[in-house]
This record gives sequence, C-alpha cells and structure tokens, in this order.
Amino acid sequence: MTPPTPPRRRRPRTKLGAATLALALAASLAACSSAGTPSSGTASAGGPVTLQVWTWNLKNGNPAAQAIIDKYHQENPNVTIKLSEVGGTSETASKVLAADKAGDTPDVIQLEYRAVPAMVVSGAVKDITADVASAKAGIDPNIWALTTFNNQVYGVPQDIGPMAFTYRKDLFDKYGVKVPTTWAEYAKAAEQIHKKDPDAYIASFAANQLEFFAAQAAQAGAQWWSTDGNAWKVGIDSEPSLKTADFWQDLVQRDLVKVEPLLTPEWNAQVNKGKILSWAAAAWAPSVIHSVAPDTAGKWESAPLPQWTPGDPAVPFLGGSAYLVPAKSKHAKEAAAFAAWLGASNEGSKLQLTLDIYPGGNAGRQATLTHEPPKLMPQQKDFYQVTDQVIKNTTIPVTWGPNVNIAQSAFGDALNKAALDKTSFRAVYQATQQAVVADLQKSGYTVTK
Repeated sequence: MTPPTPPRRRRPRTKLGAATLALALAASLAACSSAGTPSSGTASAGGPVTLQVWTWNLKNGNPAAQAIIDKYHQENPNVTIKLSEVGGTSETASKVLAADKAGDTPDVIQLEYRAVPAMVVSGAVKDITADVASAKAGIDPNIWALTTFNNQVYGVPQDIGPMAFTYRKDLFDKYGVKVPTTWAEYAKAAEQIHKKDPDAYIASFAANQLEFFAAQAAQAGAQWWSTDGNAWKVGIDSEPSLKTADFWQDLVQRDLVKVEPLLTPEWNAQVNKGKILSWAAAAWAPSVIHSVAPDTAGKWESAPLPQWTPGDPAVPFLGGSAYLVPAKSKHAKEAAAFAAWLGASNEGSKLQLTLDIYPGGNAGRQATLTHEPPKLMPQQKDFYQVTDQVIKNTTIPVTWGPNVNIAQSAFGDALNKAALDKTSFRAVYQATQQAVVADLQKSGYTVTK
C-alpha cells in the first residue's frame, strides 16, 4: 500500500529564513513575558570561581569528559568546573525552575532546543548576547538561530541532530530490501521485511517520541507551532500533519512496525537479535544503538532520511542541545564564556567529537569529515560526509512553543493507547491540538487559526 502523499510544501527556507523565524518567535515571547530583558548575574572580579554545570553529555567518570574539563581549566586556571549529571530536558527544566524559585541555581545548564522557548518565557535563563558575541562566527546561522529570539541569544548550541536513517545493512541485503529514499518505499520495505521474517520489523513505533512526530510533520509541510505577529498558530491537526498520522497508523494496523518504546529491555533485546532493523532518527542514533547492542557493530549503515516529496531532501534537525546560563547564576559571565568555548571555539567544538556527539560548531563539523565513523559502523567511511550533506539540506526551521510539555502530556500516552487499541491516530493529534491551544489561551497568549 502506498502511503498518502501530503500536499507539496513551499521550497525549504534558507539559513537566513531560519534566523528570521526565530526573530518572529521572539516577538511573541516578548509580548507575554519580560524574559527578553537581560537578567542580572553577578560576575566575579577576576578571582577564582567554581561553575556548577548541569549536563548529561559531560559525565563524571568519563575520561573524555574529564579531558575536556581539564583542558578548559588549564586555559582558565581561575575557573573550576563542577559537573552534576541530570536527566533529559523535562527533568532538567523542572529542576531549573525550582532552583530559580529558590534562588539557588547552577551556573550552566544543558537543555534540548525544544525546551528553550519555555525557559525564556519563564525568565529563568539569561540573555547572554553581549557575553557570547565573539563566538557567533564559530557556528552557522541556521544553528545559531536555534537559541536566538528577538535578536537576543539565550544559549550556545553544542550538538545538533541532522536526521538520518540508520539500518541493518546485512539484513536488508539478506532480505533483498532496497534502502528507502521515500516514505512510500519505506512502507514497501516494511512489508518485505515482515514477509521474509514474521518476527522482524523495519522499526519500532515509539509513540512517546513527540519530537520525531513533529519533525515528520515539518518534513511534510506542517508547522506545529508558528507565530503570526504577536500571536501563536498551532498546526498539530493541519492536514499535512494528519496525513503523516495516517501513514503511521496504516503501518501499525498492518503489523509492519512493532509498537514498542525505545530503549526498553525488550527493544534492546530485539535490536540485538536482528528483529528491529532500523531507526529513523538522527546522526546521534549510532552511538545510542552501540551502547545497547555493541555486538552488532559493523552490520549497520546510515543513509539520508526518506522523503515525503521525492527529490526534496530537506529535513529539520531532530534533538540536539545547547548550554544556557540561568538568570540567577552567581558567575554568569564566566558561565557564558565556558558555554561559548565548548560550543563555538575551534578547540571546544572539536572536543565534542570525543563525546560521540555531533558538534554544532563549525570547527567540529569540519573535523567530522576526517574523523573515524561511529563505532557502530566502522566500515562506513563516508558516514560523516553523508550527515554533512544532510546538514546542508537541513533548511526546515522548527518553532517550538512555550508549552511543549502540554503537547507531550496530551500526545504520548494517548498515541500509544491508540496504537495498541487500533483506534484513530488523527483523533490523538486533534485532541493534542485542542489541549495546546487551550493552554496557550489560558496562559494569556493570543492564538489565531
């Protein structure tokens, strides 16, 4: 069965378009919050300082992370970095808001890009525009725009997620399955795989991955959040978005994808057994797969993400994170300097590669082209060339609204239940739309249709 083809969208925006959209977003943020005003943070007068850093990439006990911290301390002997490992964005954001309320915040926090607008609106993070002005040249405009609102910078991009399709090349070859270049071909490949081995699936269907489904909708021409002057528009139930819901519902109902969250013991076991054969995610996926299935190394490869419109390779970024400075940081100037060094400097950006993540800085990106491929696919010598080309084609900017958490709460469990009960995915998208709009209006925002 051929999946429905969403209406053709406008040609992808340029990098300048991404920055322009960020400016439009901030106009709405500023209208509803005083967060656009630079917050005061007490900087030291050049004496020794200790920066409290909340992060998940720089892990205590990881030699690569410690080498990065040691290098920074060597170059900045008056600055000591103290790392505290935190969970994902939701956990970190709630902790930061609690710390802000208590007046006891860390100095640097790592957050995914989707959480930045909410933190700006809350006033919990500092405008660091002046502090990181000299770092701007080290990061491409379409990436720098991810943390820039109303021409004010609230964070320094660290890593990015150019979307890609990571698959078991050995099993695709064994089953005679062509690597899909379109989502129509993906559905056909799913049929072939499940026919060859009824216990095998092209992928799992992880309903709680809100960011993936938002990216799917964006690739198809929808915008889940956008701005109209000082008002918000919500397009979760727009027709291009709903057609992507139809596509996945069709695969679920025909038992061509396995309804299973990512990284559960069951998912890990199925990946190790060669029963889940791919993951449509981003360039960080190989390191995640290797962490749970190291014995499968050498059997995987990555390719560009399938397209909704044949010949249109543009995709949004999926995931990635930035380092921000809480508004009440006691050492805001030094904190911003550390974030800028790590994300945008030639040295810091290149060192990101030692953490097995995809750096957002220009020097780190350039270094990938001569870097060894991920441990999961040591034989794919062109891995970084493939992903670099994806970045050059990644021109679809995604605007995240200030209430992503509401969308996540309304979406994930409901979509999983719909997948298990074989009920309407469209209804879940429509209910999420209603919940997001109602929350925006309750919070004092203007919402237009």
